[in-house]
Amino acid sequence: MPPAKHSRRDVVAVERLRTPKDYFAETRSSLELWPEKILCFTRKTAMESDSQPLARYHHHRYVLVVNWMNSGEVYVDERRFLLQSDDGLLIFPFQFHHGFKFRRPSVLWQFITFEIKDGSALEALRLSPHRRFQRRDFELLSNLVQAWNRSGDQDELAPWLALILNRMLRAPRAVKERWDPELKISGSFLVKINKHCLARLHQPFGLKELAGWLSMSESHLRASFRRTTGMSLGQHLRRLRLQKAMGMLVQSNLNVTQIAEKCGFDSVFAFSRSFRRFTGITASEYRTHSALS
Repeated sequence: MPPAKHSRRDVVAVERLRTPKDYFAETRSSLELWPEKILCFTRKTAMESDSQPLARYHHHRYVLVVNWMNSGEVYVDERRFLLQSDDGLLIFPFQFHHGFKFRRPSVLWQFITFEIKDGSALEALRLSPHRRFQRRDFELLSNLVQAWNRSGDQDELAPWLALILNRMLRAPRAVKERWDPELKISGSFLVKINKHCLARLHQPFGLKELAGWLSMSESHLRASFRRTTGMSLGQHLRRLRLQKAMGMLVQSNLNVTQIAEKCGFDSVFAFSRSFRRFTGITASEYRTHSALS
């Protein structure tokens, strides 16, 4: 008889394991992500969301939003996402998110905030962060919630969240992807643009240089990017530079002039003007606010 803590189904599953043909065969895992400093909470009413600072400020952490019940709208930077029940959305650090507009007064939305030392593996979700969650995703979420309610042990939470994020990377977009018939622009192409740009944000470069690297005309690149993402490529690159600057304001002791230079701005004046236009406050005010929060 198996011990009481084991179900008969579990024992049968173990009994069915086969002897491997090669004991030294390598099995690779796609689990390259390891989330840290995980925090879980929920919103159950529309009024509750309006009273929270999460909806009004740039956030220095990743935020995974999961809609368990009733639809609503989320604005990330200048993009609007409609989250139906069973939808998930990943918000990147320093993206401005606001306007959790719920369709009904009673909702159930889960928020998971976290940090990752190397988030490059998640870049595939930056331009297409909206996913439809499946039964397996909610099983993983339930396990994460149970671990959080038991002890909040980060070592127990991290594997569940890592599995969820990896499934998001492999899942199709919740909204059908727009397609450029000539260039065949896809999510992978946009990721390629993003990685190329993120590696060069410390130096000024223009769309002409990027178009040359992609072996296409500048006008075609501009039009294709806007048609695929709904925003201009120049606007996207400025946003990446500013979000990098926001991270450096929080995580480094460099002064504003040094940060402007490392983020590829021609001058501290151009940086200050863009930063205030993007955030509504100066870089110094943002640093002070972040230190107090």
